[in-house]
Amino acid sequence: MSGTYIALIVSLGLLTGDAVIELAYITSMVAYLHGGAPSGTFVVNTPATHVANEGSQPTYEIKGKPLHMLVNQGHTSNGAAGSAIVLIGIVGVLALFARARFPGRRFTRFLYNFWMILQIPCFLLTLSALGYTFAVTNKHRNQIINQNVAYASQPGPYALDQWTPQNWFSAVLSQLDLADADLRSNLAHHLRIMRGWQYNLIPLFLLQLAETVLAIVDWRAWKRTGGHNGGQTGCTPSWSANGYNNEKYQGQGDYNNGADPQQYA
Repeated sequence: MSGTYIALIVSLGLLTGDAVIELAYITSMVAYLHGGAPSGTFVVNTPATHVANEGSQPTYEIKGKPLHMLVNQGHTSNGAAGSAIVLIGIVGVLALFARARFPGRRFTRFLYNFWMILQIPCFLLTLSALGYTFAVTNKHRNQIINQNVAYASQPGPYALDQWTPQNWFSAVLSQLDLADADLRSNLAHHLRIMRGWQYNLIPLFLLQLAETVLAIVDWRAWKRTGGHNGGQTGCTPSWSANGYNNEKYQGQGDYNNGADPQQYA
């Protein structure tokens, strides 16, 4: 078994495992946005220096999510992680298993070649998710929550600017005086998860790059054997010229009552 084939198996396992982590992070964030604290309202202590109205209340309410929440980067990352798990991980295990156990069969060649066709599109999807997520997050970094606007629009959502989940909750924690200390702790915990899925795209991209390169190199070696090596890249296939000649000589020996096969060489 070649070193490239072993490295491919290892990279495939690492890629699938990291994609599962990525998918878990994103699923946790989505569940939190729709069913956790952000689905309700936050009570904020009113800063006198930011509110012009002298008769303002000591606290005001703001929706947990802004009016313009950017989520497409999350959908793209979710698709990249899911594709890595299903199309690369699961289909890859089946293709490599068929290649090892049933080399040379038509279905094996079809499944293995189909898996190889998926490599580049899935890699490009992960690359797109990485670039898109960091681009949109950096674009909206360091935005300010105008508390005059937030106070005037209560108890509705904050309507200025566009926000990614990471940027919004970071601004809430750093710029708003939340009345509930437990809420602050809860938001900080989930903000770490949101940043986790963003930065986990980096190792996901690197692992998928390595897996894609190894898969292509190993596939080319497999093609050189005619698809008969069953994962033993670099080994002499069973149908090679020497093997064929040995069978030929043995057969001639049988037909000639056990005569020495070397006389037919």
